[in-house]
Amino acid sequence: MSETKPTPRRSWARSALLVAGAFALGGVILPNLHVSWREPDSGAQAVAGGLTARVADPPKTLPESEVYARAAQIAAKAIVNIDTTQRVRVMPNVFDDDWMMGGPRYQQSQSEGSGVIIDASGYILTNEHVVGAVGEAGKKILVTLTDGRKFPGVVLGADHVTDVALVKVEANNLPVARLGTVRGLVPGQMAVAIGNPLGFKFTVSHGVVSALGRPVSTPDGRIYPDLIQHDALINPGNSGGALVNLQGQVIGINTLVYSQAQGIGFAIPIDTALRVADELKRYGRIKRPWVGVLTVTNSDDFVQRFSLPNVAGAVVRGIYRDSPAAGAGLRTGDVVTRLDGKKVRSQEEFSQVEKSLKIGQKIEIEVQRPDERGRGVITVGEAP
Repeated sequence: MSETKPTPRRSWARSALLVAGAFALGGVILPNLHVSWREPDSGAQAVAGGLTARVADPPKTLPESEVYARAAQIAAKAIVNIDTTQRVRVMPNVFDDDWMMGGPRYQQSQSEGSGVIIDASGYILTNEHVVGAVGEAGKKILVTLTDGRKFPGVVLGADHVTDVALVKVEANNLPVARLGTVRGLVPGQMAVAIGNPLGFKFTVSHGVVSALGRPVSTPDGRIYPDLIQHDALINPGNSGGALVNLQGQVIGINTLVYSQAQGIGFAIPIDTALRVADELKRYGRIKRPWVGVLTVTNSDDFVQRFSLPNVAGAVVRGIYRDSPAAGAGLRTGDVVTRLDGKKVRSQEEFSQVEKSLKIGQKIEIEVQRPDERGRGVITVGEAP
């Protein structure tokens, strides 16, 4: 075994000073350093340790083993960066001279996210929380392509419930994403995420599909009933970007990341996002079926306190004026046990059946009252 000689104290101190100086200098220069270069036609030359080494040109065709790189290469050109700027009013500060003068204060709010080009004429799929609602005053959207081209964007439609939005730019012959489906997708399949996390434009990460059909709720009250869970690393700014399979087909729109863990991200299934985008393009909003009642799951407590029937179902706790339910004669306190021929045992089941209905459809409803069982017909309306 060889013996290692100790380093003289003076040499060690000199090395430490050099390293510290390098970190200090780097902290000042690197964040503001802009590098430009030109690649020679025959390949680059690198100099290291006084020796000149030839750097190989990047392969024109990726080998079959580069599965992630091939998927990213197929999808990347259709992924965009979305910068949103808006003039917003800020709360007054009692120590501010402007507040003492009584004038409102404004500031520029900036955010960025990602998007997926789904039509060559400039239709871009993204999240509602990336671009906000339609027609917000003072809002500007700038879309940047991978080739550096920039276009102002307009929000054609945005749906808060599904968190899907459709943005339009005035351009033609744009690169279009290959669109896949979640049908047949299984946990364990490999996937690639492409987006603009934390301002690092057009970043690629990879992982696997961890689970399907995840229901997730957020602190702002938004509920996602059916998300793809995956472990490809995503961060703020990835929202609206693509989750793709190994064929480079978009299978999801990255939307959420679980901040208290590592490798837990969520994407809206592309099937859902495209269905919503189609309605946003046609109507500017989502048309939803509506019965016109507020319900809550029946329980032993309700049975005892309000003398409700002791049956499983959804209790009608409110009825909208001039709604389909009001026209059918429903009353507060009715316990809905069947809707459109399907058994209802809770508020959640009532909501699921209601979502599956079609506007204008005539359906049967069964309710239980303390002294009788009722049955009627409701014409499904459109949610206001």
